[in-house]
Amino acid sequence: MTTIEWNDFDSHALSGVGEALDAAGVDTAAPGYAAETAPAPGLVEVDARLIAQGLGLEPEQVPAMVADRRIATLCERGTGDDAGLFRFTFYFGKQRFRLVTDAGGQPVVDAAGGG
Repeated sequence: MTTIEWNDFDSHALSGVGEALDAAGVDTAAPGYAAETAPAPGLVEVDARLIAQGLGLEPEQVPAMVADRRIATLCERGTGDDAGLFRFTFYFGKQRFRLVTDAGGQPVVDAAGGG
């Protein structure tokens, strides 16, 4: 397992992330943005094997690549009907892998068959 921090603000500068945040209605220029999106107390652990499979890597490579930010992460916390769910986006080079989990890091598949 690798531990992913709830918010990786450095990943917000990656190509496409700003557009995703805009589409989600997050105004990163608004006063208090950092306070509103500060990491919650605790971490969500995601199995490195899932990340490796999604990005075409070997599982043992993932923890070090996350630690040194070769794999950047963005984590979004669900609200409303999605409360208790987390959507992780992992960026490696030009690749992007999305994973929805519960608070325990277990993958969740939505009714449409996505995850």
